Amino acid sequence: MAKLVDHGDFAVIQRLQAGLFVVAVALSASCSGDTGQPDTVADTAMPRPWATGAAVTAALEATSGDDVFLSYVWDVATDSQGNVLVVDGSEAAIIALNPDLTHNRLIGREGEGPGEFGRPAQVQVLAGDSVLVWDSQLQRITVFPSGAAEPAYVQLLGTQERAISVWRLAGSAGHIARSSTAYMADGSDEGSTRTTVLRHVHEADGRVADQVLFDYPAGEALVQRGEGFVSMAGHPFGRESFAGILAGDRIVHTSSDALEMRILNLGGQVETTLSYETTPIPVTRSELDAAADGLSDAFGQLLRDGAPYVWPALTGMVVDDRDRIWVGIRRADRSTTEWAAFEADGTHQVSVDLPVEVDLYAVRGDRVVGVARDELDVARVVVYRLP
Repeated sequence: MAKLVDHGDFAVIQRLQAGLFVVAVALSASCSGDTGQPDTVADTAMPRPWATGAAVTAALEATSGDDVFLSYVWDVATDSQGNVLVVDGSEAAIIALNPDLTHNRLIGREGEGPGEFGRPAQVQVLAGDSVLVWDSQLQRITVFPSGAAEPAYVQLLGTQERAISVWRLAGSAGHIARSSTAYMADGSDEGSTRTTVLRHVHEADGRVADQVLFDYPAGEALVQRGEGFVSMAGHPFGRESFAGILAGDRIVHTSSDALEMRILNLGGQVETTLSYETTPIPVTRSELDAAADGLSDAFGQLLRDGAPYVWPALTGMVVDDRDRIWVGIRRADRSTTEWAAFEADGTHQVSVDLPVEVDLYAVRGDRVVGVARDELDVARVVVYRLP
């Protein structure tokens, strides 16, 4: 199933307004520029009000080797045979891996012709294991039949709005496109809330219809402006949002600052609201220092000026092939993340703990596919097997 992730526009590739349980905490340090909360021993026994299903242990099955060079992974999908498809920032093609994560082939190449890409941004596995690739630079969709080197078709989205990411809905329902307002170098957008918009793009009465489904605040970034320029960096403690496609042409959306999910139909109406309370986790001084030291001096100072912070409650979300919604719930001990699977009605089905360094991208059958960085800071694809 498709996953849409908004890390802000500085990455390639979205917070709903106040919900039932919005995570908030009053920290003891109230002045701007505080260096964070004192370091304390983490409490590993946080309440888990959602936990009605089983907790299982996943076994590491495979890790990509040195034959798979990755720099910054933007998206990952897996097909019914266990093959893994990777969109990486260093490659103008889709990297196809075998089920054991050895290198298989490249799908596509750099260019502007059929089967070529300017900047592949998202990959989606369709029925029959055909592969859809969204090119955010050329603003077009390319679909490859299963195992094919050349595309079945190439299609422009056909709208005036520039999309960051696009996914195909089942049947003839069209596509879901995501766009976001840009940062302005002249600062005219300061004081306003930047928004991300999800749109339903489809054919109606012989023409392309572009219908706004809903919008929400965009992912947070660290922003610097100067005369005629604007620069951005990722906010290590900032809000981001996640969305996925469910069966029945429904969309699930959640923000990282609360364990809250909303399911919407193509008319933009909310069908279901899921909400569970989580325990706020303050960012410690050492965590703030480590994050700031990893940025430039200017961005590091911007980060320190905004302290104190609370860690976002969620680290990610994916929808699996059984229509279960998996969310990564942050733990206080920082060593693992609880990945909890919910049915669309909010019923908790199962949870599995994965190392905190693993970013989950796909779950299909009993295989969990993610990306982690090793001790040399090299990105590796990893596959875990659920019991």
